Amino acid sequence: MSEQVRPDEAAKALAQIRDRQEQVINVTVVPVWYWWAVGALMVGFAAAVDTRRPAVVGVGIGVFVIGILACTGWVVRRALQVQVRGGLLGAGGILLILGFVAVVVGASLAVAFSLQAAGVPGPALAGNAFGAACLVVGGPLLMGALRRIMLANRTGGTR
Repeated sequence: MSEQVRPDEAAKALAQIRDRQEQVINVTVVPVWYWWAVGALMVGFAAAVDTRRPAVVGVGIGVFVIGILACTGWVVRRALQVQVRGGLLGAGGILLILGFVAVVVGASLAVAFSLQAAGVPGPALAGNAFGAACLVVGGPLLMGALRRIMLANRTGGTR
């Protein structure tokens, strides 16, 4: 019962394991369309609020909430189909996510408040449009960096 595993068989089995790990990691990466959808919802919401018309604001809030819940629900549902090790992101990945959020929120607020101080009309819309652009450009970059971190932290990954 103690058969020897040939080196080529072992190498093939390990390659299959690494491929499966990569497939699992790829499922957890937020798709590019999500960043565009969230950015569009942010801009639409800000535009609705800027009208200061209660009916338009109410519809804008409803569309924003339903849109965010639907998009996020789809992404989360897809990611829940796989089980990922808890330490896959590591502290570096978590700090990267928190830093990304802080930069996008901080830059958006800086743009909006600067435009408001300069007397430019629609500063909230402009700030949200800037934030949306940051998400569209930075979101996929963030996902690429997180994917690389997870691949490096996987079992049997090169470090």
